[in-house]
This record gives sequence, structure tokens and C-alpha cells, in this order.
Amino acid sequence: MNETIKNAMEELEDWLSDPSELGKKPAKIEYTNAFTDEDGINCLIFKYKKNVLGKWLLGIVSESGTFTEMREYNQKTEIDDAKRILKMLKNYWREMAKNQ
Repeated sequence: MNETIKNAMEELEDWLSDPSELGKKPAKIEYTNAFTDEDGINCLIFKYKKNVLGKWLLGIVSESGTFTEMREYNQKTEIDDAKRILKMLKNYWREMAKNQ
């Protein structure tokens, strides 16, 4: 595993550990894919489990932030699902910048 993926995985684990999110590290986490969007934002896709017997859930780490909606991971739609989350993050930061 390269250093970028390892660091991103640790970032997602830390984010999930926050009490306002999962509140603990996931039981399992795996890197699945990556892409660069039309704005040149790099995004890494992970799947993780809240507990060992749980379903795989989708999470992303990007230059726009780390996020998960805690929705089920689907390999066939992972890129589209991750792009939707990334778009939401980018819109959030645009709104924050406008309000400053």
C-alpha cells in the first residue's frame, strides 16, 4: 500500500472515530478506487464496516474533505456515489467561502 493511500485510510479512520460520526474506528477498512474530478480534485474511495458482521459502507478522502453518508457500498456505482459526495463537499466549501 502506498503512503498516500495509507495516510488517507488513517484520515478516514480518525474522522469516523469522532463522537459525532461513528464514534470509533471501523472494524474493517479497505481502499477500493480513486479518480480525479473535472476540477482536478483527487478522491480516494474506501469501503469500511462499522462492525465485523456489518455491511460495507462507502467513504471518501479528497482534497475537499473526508466524508461518508454511511450508505451501503456498491462496487458498480462507487465512482458515481463518490462523485456525488465530493460534489456535496465542494458545494459546502463554496457556500462557506461566500459567507465569509
